[in-house]
Amino acid sequence: MDQSQTKALAAIQPFVYQVTTTKNATPRFITELIKGAISAPGAYVFTELLQLPAVQALRGTEAEPWLTLLEIFSWGTYEEYKANSSLPELDAPQALKLRQLTLLTLASPFSPTSQANDLTYASLLSSLHLSSPTDLESLITTSIYANLLTARLSPTSTPPTVQITSVAPLRDLRPQSLPALLQILQTWESRCVSVVSDLEAQINAIRATAAQRGIKEKKRQDLVDGLVLNDNKSIDNGVAGGRTTRGAGQRLGSKRDLDQHIEGEDDDYEEEYEGMDIDEGIGESGGGFSGSSRGGGSSRGAKRNRGRGSSK
Repeated sequence: MDQSQTKALAAIQPFVYQVTTTKNATPRFITELIKGAISAPGAYVFTELLQLPAVQALRGTEAEPWLTLLEIFSWGTYEEYKANSSLPELDAPQALKLRQLTLLTLASPFSPTSQANDLTYASLLSSLHLSSPTDLESLITTSIYANLLTARLSPTSTPPTVQITSVAPLRDLRPQSLPALLQILQTWESRCVSVVSDLEAQINAIRATAAQRGIKEKKRQDLVDGLVLNDNKSIDNGVAGGRTTRGAGQRLGSKRDLDQHIEGEDDDYEEEYEGMDIDEGIGESGGGFSGSSRGGGSSRGAKRNRGRGSSK
C-alpha cells in the first residue's frame, strides 16, 4: 500500500472508532464527526467512514447535505460542490483539501478530462474556482509538499501548463464507475499488446539483419582465406622450382571488390583469381636477377683489371 494512503487511512480511524462505539448516535453527533473528518490534517480517504450504517442513516434527514458533502470529499470535485447550493459552507482548510482532492481527480490517468497529465492553467483555474495563477501555483506547491502528487510548473510555456507525473491513490471510486473503468483498462491493455508486438517485430528484424551480416562476413573471410592459401602455394612451388615469384599477392583485390563478389555483382571475380597466372612476371623477375648477376660480375671483373693495371 502507498505510504500516503496508509497515513490517510490512519488519520480517519479515530472518527470511525467514535461512530462505531457510540450507541444511539444522533444526526447532530454524526454531522460533527463528518465536519471534523473533512477538516482533519492528513485525512484524505473517507470510504470507511462513509459506508458506516450510522452515517448512511443521514440520508433522507435534515442532515443529508453533510452526507452529500462527505461523498464529494470521497470521490467528487470542487465544481460539484459549487454546483450544489444546499451544501454546508466550507472553511479555508476544508476548501483547500477539497481543491487538492479535485486536483488528484483531474490529474488521474483515468480522468476523461486529463490529456497525458498536462493541464493548462486556464482549465485548472476554472475547475478549481481560483482567481489567479499565483493561487494555483500555491495550491500545486502545497500539494507537492504534502506528497499528494509530483508535478512541474511551466508558467512560460504556451499555453502555461502543469505537468503532473504521479498522484497519490487517495480518491475513491464513484458509484457505477466500474464499467467505465473496465473500458479504460481494456483500452490500455490493447495498447500494451500493440507496443509489445511492435517491439518483437523490431527485435526479429534486427536479428535477421545480424544473421545476414554474419553470413556475408563468413563468405568474405572464406574467400580471402582461399586466395591467400592459393597464393602461398604458388609462391612455395616457385621457390621449390628455383624461381622467385613477386606480385602474385598484389591482385588479391580490395574490400569493395570482395563485397561486390559476395553480393553477386561480380560473378567472374573468383574465376579471375583462380585463372591468374601465378608465374606472371617471373620472367621479368628472373631476367632481372640474371642481369643483375651478370652486371655485378662484369663490374667486379673491371675493378680487378683496373687494379692490375695500376699495379703495373
